[in-house]
Amino acid sequence: MPFFRYVARDKSGKLIDEVTETVNEEDLVNGLQAKGLLVISVGPALKIKSKKKVDKRKYHRAVKPHDLVMFSRELATLLGAGVTLIKSLDILCRQIESQALLSAAEQIKKDVEGGYTFQNALKKHDKIFSSFWINLVETGEASGHLPSSLDQVAVYLEENAELKRKIISALMYPLILVIVATGAIAVFLLKIIPIFSEIFKGFNVELPVLTQIVINMSNIMRRYFFLVAGILAALFFVIKKYISTEKGRWQFDNITLKLPVIGQLMQEISTERFASGLGTLIKSGVPILHALEITEKTAGNKVIEKALREVKIAVKEGKGMGQTMQNSDLFSPLVVQMVLVGEEIGELGKMLDRISVFYKERVNTFISRLTTMFEPIVLVFMGIVVGVLVVAMFMPIFSMSSAVKSAG
Repeated sequence: MPFFRYVARDKSGKLIDEVTETVNEEDLVNGLQAKGLLVISVGPALKIKSKKKVDKRKYHRAVKPHDLVMFSRELATLLGAGVTLIKSLDILCRQIESQALLSAAEQIKKDVEGGYTFQNALKKHDKIFSSFWINLVETGEASGHLPSSLDQVAVYLEENAELKRKIISALMYPLILVIVATGAIAVFLLKIIPIFSEIFKGFNVELPVLTQIVINMSNIMRRYFFLVAGILAALFFVIKKYISTEKGRWQFDNITLKLPVIGQLMQEISTERFASGLGTLIKSGVPILHALEITEKTAGNKVIEKALREVKIAVKEGKGMGQTMQNSDLFSPLVVQMVLVGEEIGELGKMLDRISVFYKERVNTFISRLTTMFEPIVLVFMGIVVGVLVVAMFMPIFSMSSAVKSAG
């Protein structure tokens, strides 16, 4: 429908100047007069653009660690400021950028409005909110300290995300070096060596053993490249599928922990995660048995899970945590000693926090040293391999050059 601008006065003499949308001028005049207005002028007007606020959020599908950290941190702040849970969720729904988290938050808000407790509403979205989240919220609701519990969730998630970010960042450069080294060797074998091989055929001379070996390797790679690549890809997917099974994951985690250097790193990361998670749960008031059960599920390693399950069973039978951990090779004497002291003085949560801080620093130092050590190893390896390939290609040339000088 077209837009019209009209000027009129009401019964008190107040001037009204507005734009409205209607069928035609006659209908507008009739409508204004019916309201008791004195029409002064009516005429066409340009279409007015909607003043509806445009959503400028940049959405993404997955739920990133940052999304959960911001959600818990902002919800804790709003609740701590006295804003109701429903109003807080409504505010957050206007800010969340993850489509999956937004959908979950909107459903949680509806469930809470319908009479669900917050923790029961969260349980319906256990793929987004872990048992760690849900149990801390349950404890917070029961004790009346939900903002504090959400703050602890945010701190835990932030520390985990920071550690993960540091590990990925530290391993990125060595990974790039390996890819570059592999690419350089592949170019030599697939492109450069075949050129030299054709040149040597023209001279019809007997090639040195090293040169012949390198040329044979190049021929095999060129002939069976796609076959080998296909076999490797298939093998990768088969191994990945096997690891996704219970038995396969157990064997993979067990082998990982026994690897030199990497095994130690994985064990220390698992220890830090265990101490951080269990410490947070205990300080929040979650019962020790329930806290151990949650920590067991979030260990991230089947071998560590089994060790924690044994600790949980022992605690259920009335034994101490530290006493049971002494029987496992997965917990260092330092961890065992600090847990024993924490149990004795009744400050287990604080002692676990100290273990977490200690191992977080150890992991950071370990990764830094590993990266520093790995870089020269890769460079030296690449230099040796490329050097051997270059020498192998130039050996026949040197031999032919010496033969020509002798003949002269």
